[in-house]
Amino acid sequence: MASQRGTVLKRNYFFAFLILLIGFGGLLGYDLYFKPYILSQTVVKVKAGAGGYLPRNYVLQPGDLYLDSVQTKDVPSDAVTELSRAEYKMTNTDLTDGSILTGALVDVSDLAPRQDEGIFPIPQEAIYAINGSLRSKDRVDIYLVEGESRDNHAAGYSTVAASGMGLDGKGGAPGIAATSSAPLSPDPAGSDVAPGLNGSQAAGPAASNPAVISPAGTETVPPEDSRSNLFLSGVTVNYVRSEDNNDVLDSENGNNNNRITSTGKVAAPELKLKKSEGEQLGQYLEQGMKLWIVRVQ
Repeated sequence: MASQRGTVLKRNYFFAFLILLIGFGGLLGYDLYFKPYILSQTVVKVKAGAGGYLPRNYVLQPGDLYLDSVQTKDVPSDAVTELSRAEYKMTNTDLTDGSILTGALVDVSDLAPRQDEGIFPIPQEAIYAINGSLRSKDRVDIYLVEGESRDNHAAGYSTVAASGMGLDGKGGAPGIAATSSAPLSPDPAGSDVAPGLNGSQAAGPAASNPAVISPAGTETVPPEDSRSNLFLSGVTVNYVRSEDNNDVLDSENGNNNNRITSTGKVAAPELKLKKSEGEQLGQYLEQGMKLWIVRVQ
């Protein structure tokens, strides 16, 4: 009887010890593995240093950033998760030490102008053609097409379009057929030199064949004859305005349907340019040049 009781007692002690071991093991596994690796996400945080915060319009340096693991439930939906996306980007507001970086707190898309840059609005009347699929944060190339100068000394051009100049055809507007365009781009000094990023690209001959944009196409592409008239390349689009000065989005909820539809007709973009580029662009617009704005990214 005593031996049987001793056996039961030993068995109870064994199970108690086993339960205790499983409990401690489970807690350690939860804290050391499950919580930091399964229920957490690595995000980029700010290291403010002695000042306690980083000011608005501050360019983040690699030493200002570090990676940290945060529980998934505490991670913002647009949190920055890679150091390379935040390094050398400008802050949109004051950031305190330990702040989790998000797309709203730091200019990850490089939309904010730096000291030598500005956001230049392009007037609708200066646009020869523009993508109807253009949206904010896109990058564009800008070509110059000769138009009628304000003093009526420059040669004119004719464009056949029933409506919706520059639309890509997705919204039902017809395409554009440029029947007589001379894509020349004389510089402000009067010489027949096409401006490039450094003003060094030579002008090509006038277009001898009409350039047609198919209504079924999704992009406007300059004719081969005018590729030498590239003025600026890889320009960032900050905003895309409709005719009633609202942002053009894919839908009311934002850009979420691959640009099949839009909340408005693209009328005028606002581009981030260096101030010197903006001044040069203004000189060409004063001469009556038209801008062919082509989405490339």
